[in-house]
Amino acid sequence: MHGLDDIIVNAIVQTVKKEISSKNFEGIEQQLQKDGMQMTDMFYRFPEMKKSLLRFTDDLKIIEYEILKDFLIIEQNPETLEIWLVIKNQHLIELILKTFADEDKKAIIDLIRDKPETIPKILERCEIPNTSGYRKMNQLIDEKMVITAGLAETFEGKRAIMYKSIIQKIQILINGNEITAKIFVTRETLNSSEIIRAITEINQDKAKTLATNIFLK
Repeated sequence: MHGLDDIIVNAIVQTVKKEISSKNFEGIEQQLQKDGMQMTDMFYRFPEMKKSLLRFTDDLKIIEYEILKDFLIIEQNPETLEIWLVIKNQHLIELILKTFADEDKKAIIDLIRDKPETIPKILERCEIPNTSGYRKMNQLIDEKMVITAGLAETFEGKRAIMYKSIIQKIQILINGNEITAKIFVTRETLNSSEIIRAITEINQDKAKTLATNIFLK
């Protein structure tokens, strides 16, 4: 997994934990481990994995029809041809809102949106104290909102990890009590995303038709 896939799969796993019992979640994990797989691997091969998880039929229906099918849809602006992921998953929407509501996290993401940087440089340029800054950077890393993007050489001749934001453009739309998050993606990102392809293959509505057309262009 890499980049956008990390964010999506992390949100799927967290949603599954919430929607099915902890006992069944652990049971699915144990069965997958016997097959040499992790929970995150399951969502890339969901139709195939259902065959080895037959005793969890009810939970698989929840995962497929209530979580994966309604996770996101793909939208293309007819004028600009920009591609946007319309996020419908509540966990990911809440994560995005919480992240961008935090001024320090928003400043970090804005800074490393186009150019990666090391943590010390990020905190220095964003004027964030080290103690809270490192904590928030670690949260962004754990939540998959930022990823590693190479190494930089320091003045001491050592090497430090550079980080880059996954989200390049985002729209937050509020209509009454309904909140929608839209993430801009490049065609290259879309075509390389295994999990988005897996989700659109599961989804049998308009999103699947639109996504297929976009992939083929």
